[in-house]
Amino acid sequence: MARFRPLQSQAYAPETRPRRLVAGVLMAAGGLLALGVFLVDTFTPLQSAVAVVYVVVILLVAASGSRRAIVGATVGCMLLTAVAYGRGHGVPVMDASLLRCAVSLGAIAITGVLALRNRERMLTIAGQARLIELTHDSIFVRDTDDVIVLWNGGAEQLYGWTAQEALGRRASDLLGTAFPGDHVEAEAELFGTGRWEGEVFQRHRDDRIVIVEARCALLRDEYGKPRAILEAGTDVTGRRAAAAALAESERRYRSMFENSRFCFWEQDYSLVMERVRTLREAGVTDLTAYLEAHPEFVSEATALTPIVDVNQATVRMLGARRREELIGPLARVLAPSKRTFARVLATIEGGGVAEGETQLMNLDGERLTVLFALNMPLGPTRYDRVLISVVDITDRKRAERALIAVQAELAQAARVTALGEMSASIAHEVNQPLAAIVTHGEASLRWLRRPDPDLDEACDGIERVVRDARRASEVVHRVRSLASKEPRQHVRVDFASLVDECAQLLDGELVQHRIALSVDIGRDTPMPRGDRVQLQQVVVNLMANAIRAMSDAPHARRLYIRACADAIDGLLVEVEDNGTGIPEHIAPQLFDAFVTTRGDGMGMGLAICRSTVESHGGRLWATNRPGGGATFHFTLPVAMAVEARA
Repeated sequence: MARFRPLQSQAYAPETRPRRLVAGVLMAAGGLLALGVFLVDTFTPLQSAVAVVYVVVILLVAASGSRRAIVGATVGCMLLTAVAYGRGHGVPVMDASLLRCAVSLGAIAITGVLALRNRERMLTIAGQARLIELTHDSIFVRDTDDVIVLWNGGAEQLYGWTAQEALGRRASDLLGTAFPGDHVEAEAELFGTGRWEGEVFQRHRDDRIVIVEARCALLRDEYGKPRAILEAGTDVTGRRAAAAALAESERRYRSMFENSRFCFWEQDYSLVMERVRTLREAGVTDLTAYLEAHPEFVSEATALTPIVDVNQATVRMLGARRREELIGPLARVLAPSKRTFARVLATIEGGGVAEGETQLMNLDGERLTVLFALNMPLGPTRYDRVLISVVDITDRKRAERALIAVQAELAQAARVTALGEMSASIAHEVNQPLAAIVTHGEASLRWLRRPDPDLDEACDGIERVVRDARRASEVVHRVRSLASKEPRQHVRVDFASLVDECAQLLDGELVQHRIALSVDIGRDTPMPRGDRVQLQQVVVNLMANAIRAMSDAPHARRLYIRACADAIDGLLVEVEDNGTGIPEHIAPQLFDAFVTTRGDGMGMGLAICRSTVESHGGRLWATNRPGGGATFHFTLPVAMAVEARA
């Protein structure tokens, strides 16, 4: 079969300097040939149709592509033929020479006409070729042997090969075309119907694969035989990648939507948003106020908002057997109260997020408390598939109500416990003053029962009884104020005199257990600020514990009380004994309530001491002495004249 020749001919090639130079050379060659033919035809005795050679001159001139040159060459050659005949034969006579002249003139004229027609046809083809070059699509033509004979600029951009590199090469070798289906069927359709469209995979110059939407047309010659194949292509690689990414995104969305353990709905808000826009056009500016004044609009909007899809988690939550049972108006599952839906409408207009708590009704009529979140698309868009996420918190709400009830019971129990602790504290703290009252009362009775009563000593003992009774009353008042959070009476405390009062209070026990008391408090010792009665009770408790710790000691028993300034905490007080010390198993819980090492102890003393010291802004701790016994340390702030923390 004849090959389809490349359409890039000089007849429609761009006007470049090389082309004009070639045209000039051809014109000169034609002129010289015409002059040679004229001389031969005129001055030689040849009796043949030499003038027919003028046809070659016309063809040479026609190659320049100029209409004027073709017409001029045709007329000139005919004139030269006539001049040569007239000079050689004179008056025309019907003979062989005149016949040869007529044949030559006819041949020259016909050649000129054909040259002009060929030029017009070539100009038409050139225009078509320029249109092919202007298109952004790839267009190339291959003959029936698959050889490329035309390659436009779009093909250069798509495949990376220039026209010079592509022309003359087999398309299958250059592009490596692969069909998604059977290429035999594609070729059969092309040669059968003359057209074929579809996507093919082709190779770029840099070896990457491009997806091309190809449109092939079969070109036939005047006899209807296949002559060439024109293939136009559009690069759809990016489009297909975007479509694949969109499909993958949709697949992931559907997978998450269907398989999530959370409830997801899709609702259609198109009709509702149309109604809202109608209200805006009618002049409604404050939608919230309008919804409050027109509750019927909220009910209507609820009916106009259908559920279009739900996932399996929603089916289970609402007690349905299949999702089709839930598709329909939102009012079927939304609780009768529409306040939450009104708030949603006021929030989501124009795009935004609405979230909150509401109640739904399952298909069994049970109320469910849920949290919801709704993301309305931003800007002008479709509202037919708005995503709503729902979390069922019904069980959590039940648990919260149960927790509140338990907390109320625990608070009641805590109040009862606090009352018991207060009672134990009062009993513990009043024990020392009452013991002192008994001791001083008995001593006063002995002074009065003597044969010669000593009234001065008896009066002194009775005064101590009165003082200790008042002290017991103050202790009870302080413990009650501690429990009731009443303001504390903080004053600057002379710690030396406070320790003396404590020593007098415990003088009977010190004498009974033969304990020597040593007090080391200098005159320059800073004076802390606090509640004198409470601080005195701390010192009394620590001294009483030390006395009991040494009650069975076989060696000399000594109780040391030291107070000095501390650079960090203000005042450091130490109460030290040489008794049995603190057992290791008791040390971690030493200051906890109801922890004691004595069988008859209540275990409240040290707990009260720590609470009192900490309420004054200090701290209390204990250590064992290397030689036996224990030391209790506590600090009190001096510089900060602040009220004790409750």
